Amino acid sequence: MKLLVIVLLLTNVACLPLYGQRITDQQNVKQVINGFFQALSDEDLPSLRSYCRTDFTLLESGEIWTLDTLEAKIKPYFGRGASRINKIDIKKIVIQGTSAWVVYFNQADMELNGRKGRINWLESAVLTKLNDGWKITLLHSTTLPKKN
Repeated sequence: MKLLVIVLLLTNVACLPLYGQRITDQQNVKQVINGFFQALSDEDLPSLRSYCRTDFTLLESGEIWTLDTLEAKIKPYFGRGASRINKIDIKKIVIQGTSAWVVYFNQADMELNGRKGRINWLESAVLTKLNDGWKITLLHSTTLPKKN
């Protein structure tokens, strides 16, 4: 019986670093998702790109975009006094080795020229762990209908 207890304790102790790594990976994945949208709000394209792989793909409103497409779509709004505040509500993170996928709701409160609006999306992202950290590989965005 003592041997069984010792084996169980040693097994649990040996697995603790893996559990800690999983928590750290989840926190890092959350940070990447939040950082991506903060960079978007800050109109900071170098930071936005730093959260993505170079082969990043965005599925947006039935279209397939690259980072260059995303930049071309958002750049005309930069420097015009627009503001965007995102609220990211992560519902699920799954990590398997160097891959992760995330499901979350994204709510953006925006203002431009005194006009305010709110857009809600259900989104998912696939991330890959590289030598320099987690990077977004794929982001899929579905605009949710406005609530009455």
